[in-house]
Amino acid sequence: MIGVLRRLKYLIPIHAKLRIYKTAVLPHLTCCSLVWHFCHASDTRKLERINERGLHTVFCDWVSSYSDLIRAGMTSLYNKRLQEIGIFMFKVKHRLLPSNVLELFPRSPSSYSLRNSDFYIPRVRTVKYGKHSLRFLGPLMWSKLDNRDKKEMSLQRFKANIRGRDLSGLVGGDTCKGYHLCNS
Repeated sequence: MIGVLRRLKYLIPIHAKLRIYKTAVLPHLTCCSLVWHFCHASDTRKLERINERGLHTVFCDWVSSYSDLIRAGMTSLYNKRLQEIGIFMFKVKHRLLPSNVLELFPRSPSSYSLRNSDFYIPRVRTVKYGKHSLRFLGPLMWSKLDNRDKKEMSLQRFKANIRGRDLSGLVGGDTCKGYHLCNS
């Protein structure tokens, strides 16, 4: 699809190419992102390169960097996955998921009213099966979100709030160009 957009780059206006990209290409890059967020960093980089190539094609700009293209109205796939994890944790907190999924995220056992005491953050012994798991990253991200976001009661408003934010700073994704698996 990106190749078709590239061939028709001067025939289709930018706003139409952006709409085509968001509806025909981006869903393939973000489908089931909670499942494969913790895959190999090389696979994540490949997806980001496809996104970069698509954005260069949409904006007919082969000079700007990927970060400049993202600032022009899109977000990185890494940040989209982190937003999905935040939305997932909202659903866990408000019990909007099946009980077998809710059991994976135990509530914090503390009876004190602590700032970040919604979920228990498990201790991990390994990186591959510890830090790189939804069971660890979900509660960690949730503990670092703003309190007004955590107190939101409506899923739609929470989604609207979180979609406009760059969440990569919450999990320390800056040290390796935004790839979580490189940071361990």
